[in-house]
Amino acid sequence: MTTDDLDTDSCCQAGVTDATIRAAEERRNKVRRVFWITLGLNSVVAISKALYSYVSGSLTLGADSLHAVLDASSNVLALFSLGWAATPADSRHPYGRQKIEILAALGIGVLIVVGLLEFAEAAIRGLHAGRAAPHVGIAGFAIVLATMGISLFVARYEHHQGHELHSELLHADAHHATSDFYASGAVVASFIGVRMGIGWADGAATLLLVVLIGQAAWKVFRDNIPILIDAARLDPAGVAELARSVTGVSDVHRVRSRGMRRAVELDLHLEVAPDMSVVDAHKLAQQIEREVKVKFPEVSDVIIHVEPTAR
Repeated sequence: MTTDDLDTDSCCQAGVTDATIRAAEERRNKVRRVFWITLGLNSVVAISKALYSYVSGSLTLGADSLHAVLDASSNVLALFSLGWAATPADSRHPYGRQKIEILAALGIGVLIVVGLLEFAEAAIRGLHAGRAAPHVGIAGFAIVLATMGISLFVARYEHHQGHELHSELLHADAHHATSDFYASGAVVASFIGVRMGIGWADGAATLLLVVLIGQAAWKVFRDNIPILIDAARLDPAGVAELARSVTGVSDVHRVRSRGMRRAVELDLHLEVAPDMSVVDAHKLAQQIEREVKVKFPEVSDVIIHVEPTAR
């Protein structure tokens, strides 16, 4: 390999790196824009529910307004985390700080649990004390149904954008918005019960919210905790099969993967003929890296350890 070849290879790698950085920044800006939009919508929902809860005295709607506040606060948390995650890699964080996004997603899960506990406490206290039924009018139904429409839009919008932008953070917040939609459904049910003269409907509906919100929290933790504990992201057999199909590879073992949905880190051990030159082994490793990234586009980093086949 000549000096010119090395210079050309270095220039190509620099160009790829710059393009990758620009793509990552563009993605962060798009995710950030989604959260600004949903923050505005969630703020409208929270204020509307809180005001009517104060006017009507509805326990269920009061708890639901807290849930809406948690939705808005999770958007703020997400916006902060995106700024932290964008910090470039350095000597102390050679792989960057992308997992801050996962920590923020888990923070949203914690906020959901906080809301769940608040709901449970309010429901039990209300049922035990036999508090007076709230005064629910047509305006209450209109407000809750309108906010349900907003929550459904936010959930579907974030799910779609989460798939498009490969963002765990958007997926987590979409689960939160979905739980708010179902929680509002329980509010409507409690309103109907109250209008029919069932005094305990308010507290019973609040207990129903506890179950619904608990499911949303479970989904957030289920999707994000495995990433922090380095659960495997790719099928080792599939990667090994691809590598073995390349001419010159004797065997493949110790295939490991970890990382985020859009940034998987992969390493594997490659066995080659003992008499293969270092240059040829390097070219072989580069070819496998290219083919891996074509078949598994979510892979962002590949480390291949080349070793001679044992005789």
